[in-house]
Amino acid sequence: MRIIEPRVSEASALAHFERREWKNLWGLFRVRSDPTKSPRLPRTQLVWLPHYIVTVLVDSKIGPGEIDVSVEAHSGSFAIFEMHENLEEKDEVEGEVFDLKIDEKEAVEIGRRELLKTILRRRGQREKPTIVGSGKVDLFYYPFWIYYYERRRGLLDIQIYDAARGEKGGARTKVGILSGLIGSDSEARASLEKFETEQ
Repeated sequence: MRIIEPRVSEASALAHFERREWKNLWGLFRVRSDPTKSPRLPRTQLVWLPHYIVTVLVDSKIGPGEIDVSVEAHSGSFAIFEMHENLEEKDEVEGEVFDLKIDEKEAVEIGRRELLKTILRRRGQREKPTIVGSGKVDLFYYPFWIYYYERRRGLLDIQIYDAARGEKGGARTKVGILSGLIGSDSEARASLEKFETEQ
């Protein structure tokens, strides 16, 4: 499988999730990691979210060309793909690998539509490329750390951290990961369900 290698350790991710900041009143409303109190929460988990790389064929005044875009295979989140040099081949990875929800055909449609919107938003009209077709479609998996915690008694939530770039995950990424967890056999999901049953 093709992946973007994670570069953020679990310890570094946990330090990010549990940092003191104004949003949690400097730690007053954040459950700290203490396995002696709860073996299940809070906890972290590494997951792999599938993404398509869609090659879109374009034409402009300077001639034909290609633009690679990525489409996340759960939420449909779109981005121009510029991480080719970071792709690696692995036989297996640590953590949970999510299945695909969006198929290849839908990914191509999303990629072309969102790229068109991006082109139209560019200033000026000169040298704007025109989409003329679609090329190859590849698949890769991107790593994220999930932090499961109890926001307040009986109310569970998750936070997301980009395990490759070391950045906070956005709202669309959270939607994709929640979609991936639904119906999965995730150990963490089972722990959450057991936790809720016990309340």
